[in-house]
Amino acid sequence: MDLADATDAILAAGRRLGARGLISAGEGNLSVRLDDERLAITPRGRRKDELGAHDIVVVPLGGVDLNARSASGLGPSSDLAVHLAVHAGRPDAGAVAHAHLPASMAVTLAGEIPDPTALPETALFIPRLPFVRFGEMGSADLAERIVTALTDGPEPFPDAVLLERHGAVAVGQDLVAAVDRLELIEVLCRTWQDALLLGAARNSLDRD
Repeated sequence: MDLADATDAILAAGRRLGARGLISAGEGNLSVRLDDERLAITPRGRRKDELGAHDIVVVPLGGVDLNARSASGLGPSSDLAVHLAVHAGRPDAGAVAHAHLPASMAVTLAGEIPDPTALPETALFIPRLPFVRFGEMGSADLAERIVTALTDGPEPFPDAVLLERHGAVAVGQDLVAAVDRLELIEVLCRTWQDALLLGAARNSLDRD
């Protein structure tokens, strides 16, 4: 993909995540595959809904380059290793999106793992949602476990993973598809959370 188009897609996805309350502060990261050798990715430590075109970093796909800088002098996302691993493991995916989805963090903190087949939309678009235990952000270990979950057969492979206390990672042909999946995961987790609360309230009333 052309760098200008990739940059526009990243900026639009960042604004979308911010408008829907799915990111805060410097959370989350987005990347788009430019070609077989390069990746465009968001910078570390900046709000993803307030970025400019000069903030997007281009990095090589062949290995982690923490010295890469955007035109504004910013380094790549602290989750760069995750993005590189996912793009390498899923060459069919043109984009990767990660966000610290609030409801997903709440339900996994409570020890709940929502079933995507419980809702019609997630059953259709995210029929498989592997769960990945907590790991250090940006670590090689977490990157390996995420890409293993996203390449777990049989095909079609899962297009998203739920992370314990850390939101979710989704892939797509483009960032629109990847962010769609993040939104659906948040809807699933919010609904799951509400169902648990309503069930607990009903049980309490029944006991009274």
